[in-house]
Order: sequence, then structure tokens, then C-alpha cells
Amino acid sequence: MKWNFLGKGCAFYPLYGNTCAYFVHNRELYMLDCGESAFEQLYKRIHLDEIERAYVIVTHLHADHVGSLGTLISYFYCVLHKPVYVIHPETTIVDLLTLEGIDKKGYQYCMLLPDNGAGLSADPVPVTHAEDMKCYGYLLRDREECLFYSGDSSMVPEKVREMFLAGEVDRIYHDTSTHDSEHPSHCYYGKLEQIIPREKRGQFYCMHLDSPCEELLMEKGFRVVEVEK
Repeated sequence: MKWNFLGKGCAFYPLYGNTCAYFVHNRELYMLDCGESAFEQLYKRIHLDEIERAYVIVTHLHADHVGSLGTLISYFYCVLHKPVYVIHPETTIVDLLTLEGIDKKGYQYCMLLPDNGAGLSADPVPVTHAEDMKCYGYLLRDREECLFYSGDSSMVPEKVREMFLAGEVDRIYHDTSTHDSEHPSHCYYGKLEQIIPREKRGQFYCMHLDSPCEELLMEKGFRVVEVEK
């Protein structure tokens, strides 16, 4: 599966756009998060009027990950009259959308990704990011491969790391920071150096960057997601 990135930045580095990815399969739109800049970027890149339905897989509720989700839903409901499926393990996403004035008739909430034309599954994996919010990454599988998308996570979940080293996960897309702290909310690249062998780093894609650190990360053997122009 090929995910196209609309942005690769963290909330405090807006020059790179909010980290978000998508692909289109047979007139179905699949998205990983929908941050503040995501709807505008998506609108510029694809013909939304050609989409029959959309699936938005949400990692957590911080604004740089769901900031334009309400706009996307409203556009599909009011303008296109097409369904949007919002996938998140916690019903707090419904509470948030309700506070934003998004009518429940405008979208379908699902705890898990329903059957779909792309044959995609998205198994939620709890990650450590915010003390006051449950956050998730996803193991994404189709008929050909298995990927892990972290959302925001201060460390690669051990289960995912073991699967990756065993060859059961083909690629990892992970939140990567150039700063460390005693109580991190994002993953310091120095920690990644300790747990990801150099021979596996070509399958490890850094995202959610806090600065123009691509050269540093690639010198360490990691890859960096490319944002679609």
C-alpha cells in the first residue's frame, strides 16, 4: 500500500504541514488523521467530487491530527452528499465533533475500520503520548504487506518492534523528535538509534518532524517521509 503524505511536521513546526497520509482506491479515500492543514492540502491534490466514500483513521484528538476533520465531514455531507467513516477506538471523537457542531447524521463512527474495497485492516495499538488522552498507532494490513503508523508516540511499542525485527512488519512510520526530556511525548531519535539496528533503518520512516532534521536522520540510516507536491 502506498500512503501519500500531506505533511510531515509536528504541531510546533507548521512549515512542514500537519503529519497526515492518504491514498485513493477505486474512488474510496483512506486517511490517517486529518490535522489543521490536511483538508486544504487534500482539496488541492485530488478531485474530491470523484470520491464515493471516505475513511478517516484517527490516532488521537490533538488539533494537529484532527483539526480539519469537521470541515472534511461537513464538505462530504453538505456538498458531495457522500459518506465519511470516522474510525477511532474511543467515543471521545464523537464528543469532540459534537462540540464542533458536526451532526452525527453527517458521518458514521466506527471503533474499528469496517470492511472496505481496499481490503485494508487497521488494528489499533496503544501508544504513550499524552497523560490525559488515550492515543493509538495502527498496524495496517492489506493483501500484500503490513505497516505500522505511530501517530504521536514517545517510543516504538515493544510488540511492534519485535514484529518489525522478525520481518512481520514491513515498514514503520514513526513520530521522530530531535529533543529529549525526562517525560517525553515524542520519540527522540537517539532512542531509535538504540532499538533499531542500522540494517533495518532503511525500512523505518521518520515523520512528525520538529525541525529541518532530514539530513541528520538520513546520516543515521533512517528514511524520512516525502510530502507530495
